[in-house]
Amino acid sequence: MMKSVVVLVASLLLSVSALANTDNNNEKKGKESKSVSLVENVNVFQLTGSVVDEKNNESLAGAAIVVDGKKYYSDLDGNFSIKDVKPGKYELVVELISYEPVSMQVDLMKNEKIKIGLLQK
Repeated sequence: MMKSVVVLVASLLLSVSALANTDNNNEKKGKESKSVSLVENVNVFQLTGSVVDEKNNESLAGAAIVVDGKKYYSDLDGNFSIKDVKPGKYELVVELISYEPVSMQVDLMKNEKIKIGLLQK
C-alpha cells in the first residue's frame, strides 16, 4: 500500500514538471518565430508556364523543371507553377524522357508566364 502511494506521488510530480517544461519550450518557440518573421520581408513572385512539344504544340505532362536545385513537374496539361520565388536570374533546365533537355535563363522581376518547347530525340 505504501509503495503504491509513493509511486503515485512520484508519477504525479514527474507529470507536473513535464507540463511546466513544455510550457517553457512553447514560450521560447513563440518568441523565436516572431523574430524570424520580422527579419524576412522580401518580395516574392510566381513563375508559371507550360511545356509543349516543339513540333506539334501538344502539352507534355510529367516534364521535370529544375530551378535553383529544386525539381518541379508539369501537370497533365503540361502546366507548372513555382511559387514564392525571389527576384533574380535563374537557370531553368527542363527534361523529359525521349526529348532533348532545354536550358534557359529567366530574369525574374515580376510574375512570369513562359512557354517551353521540347524537341524529340
